[in-house]
Amino acid sequence: MGLVALGLTFAPQAANAEYRDLCDSSKVCEYTGPGAPVLDADVCLDPAGQVSLKGSTPCTVGSVPFHVRYGELYDPVANLVVAYIPLESACSVPGLCEEMPDGYTDNSSTAQNICCINGVCWPGSDCGGTLLWCDDGVCNEDGTVTCFEGMEL
Repeated sequence: MGLVALGLTFAPQAANAEYRDLCDSSKVCEYTGPGAPVLDADVCLDPAGQVSLKGSTPCTVGSVPFHVRYGELYDPVANLVVAYIPLESACSVPGLCEEMPDGYTDNSSTAQNICCINGVCWPGSDCGGTLLWCDDGVCNEDGTVTCFEGMEL
């Protein structure tokens, strides 16, 4: 029993136990849809805003350690990471998405984060409403966004 307790005392803690979440503390994370990949790793944020895997060594001078729950390694040579903030799909909210129109062939649709207030949505993330993810949205002439159901880019 004593050896088990001793082993638990010196066992490494989970990666996210030591550092605060990067996406709660900075503006370097990207919004994405609900299927964001899980990275669950400690990272270093440098003064230029680059995020890299921390590894077992301390961050370089001037860099700050954080934890990233959602993200992925995009440059394995430099260990650079992109961190994500997953948003709920707009189509999971009743009445926000429309059926794809018959014969719809407009190639200008994009996957993007949107801000919705009382069922009206705009592109972007600076709002007093609810941030959601639109997998297939088009911007209308009045600046609002229409999301279509059943299509993911």
